[in-house]
Amino acid sequence: MKKLLLVLLALCLSLSVVGTVAFAEPETESSPVGAELLDTENFLSRLCELNGQLNGASSQSVKNEIKENLINFLKEQFNLAVGEDVAEEKYFASDTISGYNIQTKIESSSEQCVIIGAHYDAVGEGANDNACGVAVMFETMKYLAAQSSLPFDVYFVAFDCEEQGLIGSQHYVNELTAYSDVLAMFNLDSIAAGKNLYVMCENKRTDLADLILSKSETLVEKPYAAGVYNGYDTFGYGYDEFVQGSDHTPFRLAGIPVAVFFSGEYSLLGYEENAEMNTSADTQENLARINPDYLARISDLSDVIGATLTDENFVAVAQATRGQMINNNAVYNRWWPVIVLLGTLIILAVCAWLYSRKLQKKALLGHAEVKSQKVFDKPNAEDIFSFDGKPSSENKDSSDADDIFTFKN
Repeated sequence: MKKLLLVLLALCLSLSVVGTVAFAEPETESSPVGAELLDTENFLSRLCELNGQLNGASSQSVKNEIKENLINFLKEQFNLAVGEDVAEEKYFASDTISGYNIQTKIESSSEQCVIIGAHYDAVGEGANDNACGVAVMFETMKYLAAQSSLPFDVYFVAFDCEEQGLIGSQHYVNELTAYSDVLAMFNLDSIAAGKNLYVMCENKRTDLADLILSKSETLVEKPYAAGVYNGYDTFGYGYDEFVQGSDHTPFRLAGIPVAVFFSGEYSLLGYEENAEMNTSADTQENLARINPDYLARISDLSDVIGATLTDENFVAVAQATRGQMINNNAVYNRWWPVIVLLGTLIILAVCAWLYSRKLQKKALLGHAEVKSQKVFDKPNAEDIFSFDGKPSSENKDSSDADDIFTFKN
C-alpha cells in the first residue's frame, strides 16, 4: 500500500511539472545579442576595427559583408543612444561611386531642425579622421536625448564617401526639401589629434561662433584670414581654404549656416594638420600616443555642442547668423583676381604711354646743339597773319609785318 501511494505521489508531481512547463509563458528576448549601449572608447574601438577590416579586405564580396556589419553597428548604436528605433541607411550613387548615409533623429513638434554630421568613411582605421568625429556625434545624441524637450528636430547623420569628394553630404543636401527650415549644420571632422581645437562658422565673427565659444574654455575660433587663397577655388566658394574640404561645405553653399569643428594649428605659414591623417597610421594606438587626452576632448566637445543647442537663445542666434553670412559671390568672386590684374595692366599701359611721350619731348628739345643748330625756325609773318595789302593809317607806305612786330635774329 505504501508503495502504491508513493507511485501515485510521484505521478502527481510529474504531471504538475509537465503542466507547468507546458502552460508557462514563452521567454521573450528583450534585445538582440550584443545590443548594448557602448561607452565612447569601446564605440570608437569597434568603429576603427570595422573600418580597418573594410579597407584591408581583398575581395569585393568581403568588403560588402563588412560594410553591412558597419552600417548595422552604427544603426544599432544610434538607436540605443536616442532611445528609439528610428535609424536608417540612405543609399546614394553617382556615376563612379555609391554609399550609405546613416541617419537617426530626435523629433519635436517644430518644422525647424539642426543637422549634426560626421563622416564615417576612412583611410585605414581612421581613428582621428574620422572615428573621433562620429564619437562626438554619438555622445551628443546621448546628451540631447536626456533633455526633456527641444524646440526643433535634431538629425544626426554619419556621411559616407567624404574622402572621395563630399559625395555623401552633397547627396544629402540635394535631397533636402526646405533649406530655410535648417537652423544650422554642425560638422565634426578630425577633432582629436591636432594641437588646437577650432571652430569656424564664417570667415568672420558671427553670433553663432560667439555662442559656441562661450560654452568652452579650450575651443578657439579659426583665424579669419589665415589659409584663405583668392584665385584658386576647389568647391565653389569663390576662394580656397583648408576647412572647405569637409561635409559642411555643401550645406554652406546652399545658404545654410554652419559650424565646423576640427583640430590642428594655424600659423603665419598656414595650416598644419596631423601627419597620420589619411594614412594607414591613423590608428587608435597612434592617436593615444599623439594626444593621450583624446577621450576627454571628445567628451568636452559633445558637452559644448549640447550646451549650445539647449541654450535658450540658440534659435534666435542661428536665425541672426543667416543674415551675417558672407555673400561669397560678391566678396570672393573668382573673377576679382582677373579684374584686379586687368586693371593693373591698364594702369601700367597708361603710365608707360605717358612716360614714352615725355621721353619723346625730351629727345626733341635736346636734339639741337645750342650754338650750331636751331630747334625752331622763324616763321614767315604770312604763316601767322593774313594781310589785305592796305597800308595802315599811321604808316601808309607799308603793310609789312615788320611795321607791327619786332623780330630778333
